[in-house]
Amino acid sequence: MSGPNPLLQLSSLSKVYREGGAEKSILDRVELSILPGEFVVLLGKSGSGKSTLLNLISGMDTPSSGDVRLMGQSLKSLSEAQLTQIRRQQIGIVFQSFNLIPTLTVEENVRLPLELNGRKNFEAVSDLLQQVGLLDRRRVYPDRLSGGEQQRVALARALVHAPALLLADEPTGNLDAHTGAEALNLLDSLVRQRGGTMLVATHDREMRARADRVVALVDGRLVPS
Repeated sequence: MSGPNPLLQLSSLSKVYREGGAEKSILDRVELSILPGEFVVLLGKSGSGKSTLLNLISGMDTPSSGDVRLMGQSLKSLSEAQLTQIRRQQIGIVFQSFNLIPTLTVEENVRLPLELNGRKNFEAVSDLLQQVGLLDRRRVYPDRLSGGEQQRVALARALVHAPALLLADEPTGNLDAHTGAEALNLLDSLVRQRGGTMLVATHDREMRARADRVVALVDGRLVPS
């Protein structure tokens, strides 16, 4: 009896950049399958290619060779407009630098993915702000928030449209140890509560205890860790 189909499948995924007349290989024939509901941690030193890999998975960058399949659909044959729709509907992204829009309030930042998808039911916004402990700060602008609060807003924004896959790129990189641990607890509980699938790129080895599986990028290749 076969198991569930992978939610995410990477096949021989490579990325090469040109620097002057030379080529620099960042990713070399990466293979990875992630099942629905899995929490996978991607370890790697700074500059190892973690962010590049997440950009390829989200369709924000294109591979030199190989393929990314999300929910059975190959990304390489899609137009930029189609890739944008997939990011809006199926993928949530949490960035190290938060990437909040400074001219929007907390509530407006979280509501944005729903508005981009043409959805007018904003009950999920208040629900998520309540869960991340920021409902009372919903009308505040990002520059009045601490780093931990900004990351909680970014997490709520990434989850408000109920994405199939959450990608997090060094989500605690700009936080102190205590605030980072709080953000990780929240990230883990909220994604698992929704039955979501998560890939977290980090160089923080303390994250491994939270994951269902840990893989590492070493010399452009993925290896079990």
